[in-house]
Formats: sequence, C-alpha cells, structure tokens
Amino acid sequence: MRVSECSIIYENPLPQLKARKAYFPNLCLLDGGELAAAFAIGQAMESVDQTSYLARSNDGGRTWSEPIRMFSGQVSAERERVPVSDVAKITRVGDGRLIVLGYRFRREDPDCPLGNPETGGLLEDEVFWAESRDSGVSWSEPSVIPTAWNGHTEASAPVTVLKDGDWVTPITGFPGWDGRLAGVNCGRLLRSSDQGKSWQDETVCMDFPGHTVLCYEQRLCQLEASGDLVVIAWNEDTAVGRRMTNHYTVSHDNGKTFSEPRDTGIMGQASSVCALGGNELLSLHACRRDTERPGIYGCRVLLEHGEWKTEEKKLLWEPGVPVVKNDKFADVFAYLKFGQPSAVRLSEKELLMTHWFEENGEAKIAATRIEL
Repeated sequence: MRVSECSIIYENPLPQLKARKAYFPNLCLLDGGELAAAFAIGQAMESVDQTSYLARSNDGGRTWSEPIRMFSGQVSAERERVPVSDVAKITRVGDGRLIVLGYRFRREDPDCPLGNPETGGLLEDEVFWAESRDSGVSWSEPSVIPTAWNGHTEASAPVTVLKDGDWVTPITGFPGWDGRLAGVNCGRLLRSSDQGKSWQDETVCMDFPGHTVLCYEQRLCQLEASGDLVVIAWNEDTAVGRRMTNHYTVSHDNGKTFSEPRDTGIMGQASSVCALGGNELLSLHACRRDTERPGIYGCRVLLEHGEWKTEEKKLLWEPGVPVVKNDKFADVFAYLKFGQPSAVRLSEKELLMTHWFEENGEAKIAATRIEL
C-alpha cells in the first residue's frame, strides 16, 4: 500500500476576503467514471451558514470543479423560514440516481453554537434524505426521517446499497444540550427496503455492556465474498472518561443481527471501512491522540469468520502542524483538527481517499490516491 498522489478538492480561494471552511467529505463514483465529492462549507465548524456542497472531477480526482450548493439552508416552520445548518453524504443508488443522507440543526439563535462545551450536548437536529435524477445538478426537497432518538441523532455515514437493494446506514444518538441522552447509547442500523419511501431503525448494530460507550461516526461496508456487513466506530467510555480503540461489529444475516463489538487494535477516532474484494477491506483511522505520529492510518484487513486480521498498516497522511487541544469544545471533540477519512475504489488496485483538515486557520478537503 502506498500513496501515489495528493491534491486538494476544496480550499478557500479568497481567505483574505471571507471565511469559508470545509468539513466532513465523502466521495462517490458516478456513471461514466466521473467522481463527486460532497462536503459542508461554512464560516466555521459550527457556523449557522454551514451547508452541503457538491464538487466534481472528470480526471480521476486530480482536479475538481467549483462546489455547488445543494440546499437553500432554510426550513418552513409556522409560515416562517428558519435557518438550518446541515451536512450530508452522497451515494449512487442506480438508474442514474443519486441520494444524500445527513442531518441538520435548526439555528433560530445565530449566537448559539451547535455544541455545549460544558456538557458535551448538542442542539436538536433531524435526519433527512434527498434525491437527484440529474447527477446532482438539482435535488428534491429534503425529507425528514424519524429515528429512535428523535431530535438528537448523528447520521454522519453515507447510505450503502446492499446486494439485495436495501439502503442502510448506521446512526447513533447525541446527548441533548443538557448532556443527557434521550435513548440508549448504542448504534442502530437505519434501513429502507422501498427506495426511501419508509425507514426503520429497529436493529442495534453496535452495543456495549452498560450503555456507557459512545458509537460516534460509524461507517459500514458489505464484503464482496461473504456478503457480511461490517460496522466500525469511534468509541469512548463516558462513564470513566476512557478513550478506546476503534471497535467493529459483523452481521452474517444482511443486517438483521450484529455481533458483539470487537477490537481492531487501532487507537483511532473517526474511521471507515471500504470493501476491497473477497473478504478483504481497507480500514481508515484518524488517530489524533495517544500516538507519537498523529495522522490517518490505513489497514488492509482480512475479515473471515468475523475475525479481524491486519495484513498491512501504513501512515497515509499526517498533519503539518501539531495537534493541540481547543478548550472551546467539549473534551471528546477538543482535538478535531482532521478527520472523517473514507475511500472509494477506482480500480482493483487503486483507491481515492478523502478527509478534512485544518491548517493555518483554514479547513480544507483533501484527496489522496492509494495504490495497493
């Protein structure tokens, strides 16, 4: 595994004029070989004006178009238009259609941040999805998806289209502004079997004894040979304030049930999994703490009978400046200087990874070409 090229998908072209910071990307391979990148742009990580954008590449991810805004940034509420900030991930679902799924926060008070640094809680949000039938040029009005956590749900993963056509994505609960969680602390599998007409999240996809362990920023893939589903997450034990290694779960029955959480052995935070063929996958880990070399690590993994076997591990990207704590954030989010790595396969031996990172006061979206 080696890095062959690095480039920038988006950075603020005029930082001396206005603040435009970009976060939370994912990539999608479109019909005809075109690539799309979805990410959020706003004045700051928690700014009221943060909303989803789409950029395109026609040369395999080496150069990118100017990003185009997806949504209006407002929702209707009692005959008024209320500002919202949103972030969404993109997926190709077939028949020339794209969908995005994400979550958005109502921002009636422009002076209130998303997160409460004293409690670790967040404002109320809602999960939504939207559809495009013209390759992302225009989008349907976003539709709200109810979940077990109602107004406090993290839905940061893209939809995965399973072999049987079902749409699935892992979600979890956020604590409210006061720091209390409305439901059980676990991961759930959000699923639609009818192309988004209805959704349910009855299946628990990651659950620890005592329900004190966070299951943030879960990601999912389906192995090509076995058809098993694999979910990976950023885990921390809130009861004792203990950082944990990334854990994973496996489903052998198309997402009806999942195994107990198992240890990857990687002390990472935001992470993802990408099927490589057979029963192999590439796991990506944003390691910001508890390491002498912070950065994004890639692991080539053989997963047979639910057992994680790391065949190769490599540092794929590292920040140019030290990772230091930001006391304005709750401790669990205080080291957010880069994150959300994910990848798409370009060919049998080549992938394109994306992630966000902050450098010299700017937040940018990167693309890294990986050869296996």
